[in-house]
Amino acid sequence: MFVVDLERFKALCALYFFNTIQPEELEELKTALNSGENELRKIFNQAKKDIKGSPLSIRFIDTYIDDNEDYVKESKLKDIWNYSFYRLFFSYWFSKIKLKFILILSFVFFLSIIIISIFAINLNNQIKEVKGEISVKKSELSLKENLLTVLQSKDFYSTELKGQSINPDGYGRVICSPSEQKSILIVADLPPAGKSKVYQIWLNKGGTYYNKGTITLSNNDSETFLNIPYSSLNKNDSDYSYIVTLEKIGNNTKPSGTVYLYGAMVH
Repeated sequence: MFVVDLERFKALCALYFFNTIQPEELEELKTALNSGENELRKIFNQAKKDIKGSPLSIRFIDTYIDDNEDYVKESKLKDIWNYSFYRLFFSYWFSKIKLKFILILSFVFFLSIIIISIFAINLNNQIKEVKGEISVKKSELSLKENLLTVLQSKDFYSTELKGQSINPDGYGRVICSPSEQKSILIVADLPPAGKSKVYQIWLNKGGTYYNKGTITLSNNDSETFLNIPYSSLNKNDSDYSYIVTLEKIGNNTKPSGTVYLYGAMVH
C-alpha cells in the first residue's frame, strides 16, 4: 500500500495549481496520484476546486499554513499566498477604479450628447429664423422691384387712400400700370388688426365690390407693400374707388367691417 504524508500532498497540490511546482515535486505528485488512492484523488480534486477557481484559495491555503508551519517555512507556499493576496488586492481596486472610470466616461458621453442635442436644436431654430428673415427680405425685395417696374412704366397712375374718422392718421396708395398689368398697394399707420381680425382691400366698381386680398402689416417698417390683382378699368366709368376695411377672418365676399381707408380713383 502506498504511504504519503497527506499534508505534504496538499502542499504539492497547491504548488501544482499555482503553477510554481518544481520538476521533482511534480514527479512526487504524479507518483502519489498514480498510486490509486481514492483519498488522494479526492484531496487533489478538492484542491482543484478551491484553488483553480479563486486567486486567493483562502480556505485551502489558510488551513494548510496553520497546520504545517514548519513545512511552509521551507517551501514556496507562503510566497504563493502573498503573491495571490496582492494580486487580488490590486485586481480588486483596479476593478473599482475601472468601473468608476467607465461610469464617469459614460456620464461624460451622455452629457455630451445632451449638450450637442441642445446646441443642434438651438442651431436649427436659428437657421429657421434666418430662413424666415431671408424669405421676408426676398418678398420685400420682390415687391419693391415690382413697384419700380410700375413706376417706370409710361402709363402708370395712382389712387390716394385717406384715413377715415376712426384712424385719420392712416394713409395708403394704389399704384397701377395697365401696360405691366400690375397693381401695388402701399399702406401705413394702421393699428394692429387684433385677434381674429384682418384688413382687406376692396375695389368698388359701380357699386360692386371686388375682394383684392388681405393685408398683413409689416412689423419692421412703418409702410407695408402688397401686390394686389390688377383690374382693367373702363375710362367711361367714373365710380371707381378703393377701401380698406377691418373684417373678421373668413371668406368675406363683401365689406361689412369698419372702413379705415378710402380713396376715389382718378384715371
